[in-house]
Amino acid sequence: MTPRMTRTFISCAVTASCVLGSDALAQVVLSEIRVAQPGLDLSEYAEISGPAGTSLNGLHLLVIGDDDSATPPSQNGRIESVVALQGSIGASGVYLVAESTYQFGTPDQVAVLNFEDPDNVTFLLVSGFTGFDGQLLDTNFDGNFDLTPWDQLVYSVALVSTQQPDGTTNDFVYSPTRVGGGGATAPAHIWRCSDTNAWNVGVSDPTDAADTSGEANPTCGGGGGGGTLAFNEIRTKMPGADVNEFVEFIGTPGSSLTDFTYIVLGDRAATTTSPADYKGTVEMALPLPGVPVPPDGYFVVAEPTTTFTEVDFVTPADGLNFEDSSTRRTHLVVRGWTGTVGADLDMNDDCTIDTPPWTEVICSVVMLGFYDSDCSYATDLIPADVTSTGTYSAAHAYRCVPTGEWRVGAFDNTAGGDTPGAPNRSCAAGAVPECGEAGTGLCSVPHANPYCEDVNCCTAVCAFDPNCCTTGWDANCVNQAEARCAASTSSCEFVDARLNEIRIDMPGTDTLEFVEVAGTPGLSLTDMTLVIVGDGTTAQQSGVIERVRSLDGFAIPSDGTALIGNPATNPDIGNGAGTGGANLNTDWIENNDNITILLVRGFNGTINSDLDSDDDGFFDYNPWVEVIDSIALIKSPVTPPSGTEYAYGPNRIGPDGAFVPGHIWRCQDTGCWNIGLFDVTQNQAAGNETPGANGQDCEKSSCTGDLDSSGTVDATDLTIMLANWGNSGTGDINGDGTVGGSDLTILLASWGPCPP
Repeated sequence: MTPRMTRTFISCAVTASCVLGSDALAQVVLSEIRVAQPGLDLSEYAEISGPAGTSLNGLHLLVIGDDDSATPPSQNGRIESVVALQGSIGASGVYLVAESTYQFGTPDQVAVLNFEDPDNVTFLLVSGFTGFDGQLLDTNFDGNFDLTPWDQLVYSVALVSTQQPDGTTNDFVYSPTRVGGGGATAPAHIWRCSDTNAWNVGVSDPTDAADTSGEANPTCGGGGGGGTLAFNEIRTKMPGADVNEFVEFIGTPGSSLTDFTYIVLGDRAATTTSPADYKGTVEMALPLPGVPVPPDGYFVVAEPTTTFTEVDFVTPADGLNFEDSSTRRTHLVVRGWTGTVGADLDMNDDCTIDTPPWTEVICSVVMLGFYDSDCSYATDLIPADVTSTGTYSAAHAYRCVPTGEWRVGAFDNTAGGDTPGAPNRSCAAGAVPECGEAGTGLCSVPHANPYCEDVNCCTAVCAFDPNCCTTGWDANCVNQAEARCAASTSSCEFVDARLNEIRIDMPGTDTLEFVEVAGTPGLSLTDMTLVIVGDGTTAQQSGVIERVRSLDGFAIPSDGTALIGNPATNPDIGNGAGTGGANLNTDWIENNDNITILLVRGFNGTINSDLDSDDDGFFDYNPWVEVIDSIALIKSPVTPPSGTEYAYGPNRIGPDGAFVPGHIWRCQDTGCWNIGLFDVTQNQAAGNETPGANGQDCEKSSCTGDLDSSGTVDATDLTIMLANWGNSGTGDINGDGTVGGSDLTILLASWGPCPP
């Protein structure tokens, strides 16, 4: 269960940073908003919470919405309402801004609000505002502000109909905190829990007595001897093996956890006896021990493999059965659990639990992912992790201090952002530095801090020289980046079922082509399909399905690898279209073009289908439910490609000189892809061609010249270097673009065992 090597903290879309002001202002937040009601919108309001006596003079409430007269996407990013706040927060800790027609009391400030009826809108509290009502802030209509006419962002929240607006069918929003996403329109009313700080969707009618405008909001914990319990920090994946998964709850000290069960709702892969189910399936059900919350208020749950000590409950083996994928998951703690793992709680897939097998929900949160069509069974939302290589569910998430908003943390659990059993990271601290993090510096320029901004290049360099990610990015790191990064453009995505090793070309006749899928032994591959996308006829230049191989009825063997093709090695699965051992001996994978190999779930397409009819490099439709893993082998990296077709997806590797890579293999510890040798025999001698068996780790090497990562510079490394003599790639130790005499000198100087 090893996912990608890094992830970037979701950035504030409102400004370049989320730095708050004074200690008092850092605690000023929006806490309740109503933008519509049945009939006339007489009681629109915005409620602000913070320390009693805090002055709001100098702050402005802004609403960012659309221009109704503009055509998509040029309607996005316009200020719809501006309110200059006046006065101070009273003794109640809340301050109410409402229109003169407000029906439920006397507001602290009367203003013309002009809130748009339920639509995607962003509310901001800012200081030092110099703009104007109607001003366009997103001038290139890409979902990010180009103008920020304020000195400081104090707080932001967005009301949304979908968590990932496209700017065309639904307007962009400009805050990482987004409430809604479960209906055809954005919410009419939202409110924030006074204990957990989680946002909730309210009711459309304020006369239902659900609004608490001008008063302290309700608490959202529950149970446990009258105390509260809430999700506070979660890690579901990390580089390498997932040994440090954990979940941290925060609750009332001394409150009991008796009869509490931690469950996760997601999907279920197909089996030989039941079809796949993508919504509302119980993936995990972990009974919590009947113990009280510790005196510090933190209750940390982790597996026996954990390497940190701040654990209050050690689960059975794989007790935190977190799935590595980019789909949405709902995490809940419930009382009175009577259900079973694998049960479908949403039989009609309408995103509503049919009959809850519990008596009470204690706390809940949804980890969003790539697919907006997935269901949420709670209203508290953890944003998806949006990076340059794709959109993923968060590997690490935490409620930042003091506002309690959910933040996406670092994928690297050693980067310093994890705080199990201790206060969480400050909201003002920004992202945890790691590979790919904005602001860490260019990979091509030395800098004092570790890491660099290109996630794939940084990962490739640090696998060879860990000091580049622990000490600083020095000249040697730059040299390694120049030598390694041209062929290291793929993500280090490393999920439960994954593409692991591929050969598409070799000297002579291509008799040994194969695709290897790795994963947990015994994992069913039913409902998974191997799809290869390339070119077609003259009229179908790019995006044509060239090969389809259903994996129904197969499972990952006991050695952890399922080999497809390569008849010389007695493959587990034939590469032909039939079931059983059908096998095409030669040339079943194209080897002179850009191609994309995908492992998908729920395939409903056909071979020779054109998925990119306008040849623009993007699929027009997806004949599958989910892409589990993908890798594109690149001959031409330019856009549009030269002399070949487009490749698809974020994970790419190549070219190998002027050619598409003939062989690629994956590090077993980091998940990163590497280009192997074209010659099969030499590649086997280097230990990099292992069809049907686990490959090599990549972090063993601790000395320059250890090209096969064996821990020793020896004759095998010399053979690899000589095989690439005069070319770029493996063996180019000094990073000058050519394997030559200076590289040989470095290798010979390092001859023998690598230092410990």
